[in-house]
Amino acid sequence: MFASSGEHGVVAQETGADAEEQDQLPPDPAVEQLKLKASGGPEALGRSVNALARVQAWSAVNELLQPLATSAPAADRAALIASQISTDQRIRISSAVDVSDEAKSALDAIFDARAKTLRDPSRLQAAIKQLTSSKDDDKLAAYRTLFRGGEYASAALIGDIVRTSDLDQRREDLRVLLKIDRKAGIAGLRRVALYGTDSARGKALDALAMLGSDEVQVDLLTRRLEASSDSVSREPALKIMRLALQDAMNEAVASQHDFGDVSVWAINPKRDGVVPTQAATWVVSFRNAADAASRLSRVGDDDPSSMVQQLTAQLAYRVANDPDWGDAKNRDQFIQGFFGTASAEEVLAAWALPVLSNSVASENDPAAVGVLRLIDGEISRGLAASLLRQGADASVLVETVDHPNATVRYEAAATIARLMQSDPKLTFAGMSRVQDRWQQMATLGEKGVAIILENRPEIISSWQRIMAGAGFEPQITYSVAALERRLSLGDDVRLIVSKEQPRDASAIEMIDVVRRMRVGRDVPLLIYSPAPIIEKPELIEDEIDRRTEAQKEFDANLPDQFGVRGGIDSLDIAIERSLIHGAVDRDWTKRRTLDLQLIGQTRWGDESLKAGVIRSMPRPRSAAGLYEILLDSRRRAHLPTLSPSDRMRYRMLALDAIAASTEE
Repeated sequence: MFASSGEHGVVAQETGADAEEQDQLPPDPAVEQLKLKASGGPEALGRSVNALARVQAWSAVNELLQPLATSAPAADRAALIASQISTDQRIRISSAVDVSDEAKSALDAIFDARAKTLRDPSRLQAAIKQLTSSKDDDKLAAYRTLFRGGEYASAALIGDIVRTSDLDQRREDLRVLLKIDRKAGIAGLRRVALYGTDSARGKALDALAMLGSDEVQVDLLTRRLEASSDSVSREPALKIMRLALQDAMNEAVASQHDFGDVSVWAINPKRDGVVPTQAATWVVSFRNAADAASRLSRVGDDDPSSMVQQLTAQLAYRVANDPDWGDAKNRDQFIQGFFGTASAEEVLAAWALPVLSNSVASENDPAAVGVLRLIDGEISRGLAASLLRQGADASVLVETVDHPNATVRYEAAATIARLMQSDPKLTFAGMSRVQDRWQQMATLGEKGVAIILENRPEIISSWQRIMAGAGFEPQITYSVAALERRLSLGDDVRLIVSKEQPRDASAIEMIDVVRRMRVGRDVPLLIYSPAPIIEKPELIEDEIDRRTEAQKEFDANLPDQFGVRGGIDSLDIAIERSLIHGAVDRDWTKRRTLDLQLIGQTRWGDESLKAGVIRSMPRPRSAAGLYEILLDSRRRAHLPTLSPSDRMRYRMLALDAIAASTEE
């Protein structure tokens, strides 16, 4: 027995010694060699970090990068370090859990320094001057510098094209510009050709003429029409430009549901070049339409139908770019910019109703908001009457108080309230509809509304909890008739939820009732069936919880295609709410993994249903179960949802209008 005990004791001691020896294994010679090479200068340090990241030697990577956080290298040295680290290895380092936050911050800092170095204007200008050098080595170095400069090099080349008088230099600039990014280079030149100074416009158009491609023909056509007064030759050219505007407007209206940001050019303050900027994809589409309108305005196209289209495009872009556009300064600038010395009253009398009618007919909600806000200031009784009266029928302005979009109909009611300040006793067809809208605006709540068609108390309670979690104010109805009356009030309804079998109609009939009402055209509809019955829910939910936690742990170390760790399961409720209720003109992919190949390309195909969404699903148990339909409804919103300040403004306007109309 003692022998056996001693034998086992020796084995135990040897096992412990082996473990200790294993913990003190000598370092990897390759890793040590790379760490030694890192002392050979900034480029050697960058190469070592890149190689160590490739073999996932994170402790060594951390050891080399962490000192840079406390003792930052000079900008030129930092740029040299970053130049040796590939993009994929940078992402791997940023995603590695074993690399400290200080080391990751140092990595970001050296890449920022490299970006600043590559974009340095003096460096780019020096390279541009070398493009016409007689020495091949100088030209090759200039090419490398400009290609690494990306969009900033393109901007510098565009600036040189429109400033230089040397034809050889301009040709060389244009050749390199097209090699760096042909599409962006042409877009920048077209922007200067439209909005630049006279000198810059002329040289930009000369450069575009060198291309001889179809995509710039409309710009060259604009130049030709500016110099021509021959009505016979002008008319066919104007028709082409008007069609281009119509196509751009159709694309803009269709893009109102797109997600994401894109890089675009903006004209610089001196109007002799461009600068890169970020803008929402749908706003860029409206800007393209405004550009097409500006070309027609520049060549003096004063045909009434064309003028309506031009004004629609210009107003739409201003509201799309700035949802708060429309104060007194904005209105004065817009009228002076397009009509010169004409008075605001003359402009509104001639164009307000045609532009509003065109905006509503084409479902261009930003343009409708723009023209409604344009109707303000000192309005005479005669103008007010002409805008509100159309014989025995309601004018388009009065009809707009029933517009499908809540913002548009509230703006229409607010515009009518302003017009009636000139004569509170003014009467017109449809006045009762306007007064009903004022009554609704005066009681406008702090949240968007979700109407729920249900009569079972326990399910109503569940829906109230779910809608409160989704950020909505739940309103309960017990029949399709009650739903129709509730919807006709025109509140800020964001969602309609109904059980499969309402007591006074079928679900199909309910959908038909909602879609026939203008204010219900765009509201998402959810038809729910009973929630699935789960046997032994406690056991199943416990198993699901365990699987979910294990999946989260696994996903935490896996970056997606953008280098973001974690997936949709890591989405917390705060981010979810901001995505659902926030602005749609922002790219949320940094917070939630989205497939950018799908976002912005999927649209509701049935034109008869307009922008409305119809979904049938089992009754969800939480707000998370509504996530997809709520996200889809936000993607279909034509304008940003009403802010608290918007709601307060509409309430005050309605209260003042009601008080003025009831005074003896």
